Amino acid sequence: MSFIEIKNVSFGYGHKTPFEVQALSDVSLSVEKGEFISVIGHTGSGKSTLMQMLNGLIKPESGEIRLDGKNINANKKNISEARFRVGLCFQYPEYQLFGETCYEDIAFGPRNMGLNEEEVKNRVMQAISFVRLKPEKLQKSPFDLSGGQKRRCAIAGVMAMLPDVLILDEPTAGLDPAGREAILGMIGNYHKQTGATVIHVTHSMEIAAAMSERILVLNHGTVAYFGTPKEIFSHGEELVSMGLNVPAFTKIILELKKRGFHPEEAYTVEAAADQIASLLGGGTAL
Repeated sequence: MSFIEIKNVSFGYGHKTPFEVQALSDVSLSVEKGEFISVIGHTGSGKSTLMQMLNGLIKPESGEIRLDGKNINANKKNISEARFRVGLCFQYPEYQLFGETCYEDIAFGPRNMGLNEEEVKNRVMQAISFVRLKPEKLQKSPFDLSGGQKRRCAIAGVMAMLPDVLILDEPTAGLDPAGREAILGMIGNYHKQTGATVIHVTHSMEIAAAMSERILVLNHGTVAYFGTPKEIFSHGEELVSMGLNVPAFTKIILELKKRGFHPEEAYTVEAAADQIASLLGGGTAL
């Protein structure tokens, strides 16, 4: 039995209106405990809808979602349990800050779990260590922080609950390269230290390739591919046809194939460089 099981899930918006959209159609997949999964797909492919289902915010119209063997929508108790065990961080989470101080904002989730104040404090301190937010920021208003610090504070509020599953919907959206690296580093740090399952929605194929054990590709509400980065990038032409912004090195490999060369698949810059160097007769490029 897998840790997360999604079985024949479908969901649509705006039924019986001119704006009807089928967001998900008969989606089935399984995720193991402790995996790092990236989810990619074009806008409107169903990524955010699926993520909200895992947290119990949206109920499937058909099919079911099981967490650790339990159907999360079977009853109110299961839904409540799922919302504590599955932490969901929306895109631009800094817009959801509300506490008078950073401490109060981060402590909200643990307090809602019924933890005593000593444990709440421990959770807050652990969370800011994950996101590398300095302790002196805790007594400041979150609205006085810089943009990057606000996002760290908001993500810390989810991490403070120590969810078994951490879902992040495009956590690096709108950030500069340094900010992206910082956020990705803290997500990797959380995954390594807690052993939690991490599901990361991203538009960046490079990030997905670098961080993930498996990548889920959604296309028009269906599962197009679900496999290791190597397996996913073996479908380079199909990914391009879906309108996905594949990495530059994937485009180079595809162009080489069009020109009659036969490089092996590559899903990192280093692997692509080695392939090109080999085709040029130069051996290893690095």
